[in-house]
Amino acid sequence: MIDVKQASKLAIEYFTTLFENKYSNLTLEEVEVSGDGKYWYITLGYDIDKPFSVTLPLRKTGREYKRFKIDVESGKVLSMQIRKPDQIQNF
Repeated sequence: MIDVKQASKLAIEYFTTLFENKYSNLTLEEVEVSGDGKYWYITLGYDIDKPFSVTLPLRKTGREYKRFKIDVESGKVLSMQIRKPDQIQNF
């Protein structure tokens, strides 16, 4: 059984393995355990460079989010999904 720190570390390792150096400012945004206690949901936020437009070479930084579903018992990352900013809850 894994705790929230281990689940967060697994999500970060999974993300950094897939995306290598294509991001900056990676941060832990949200943690949640499922109602039945079987899964951790971990949301990571990160910055990426985005072009202003096709014709302009200038770039701006955009914030994006990924949500990970991790099995509490095995620590296996079961899914990684796009999480839109309007889905981030403010308490």
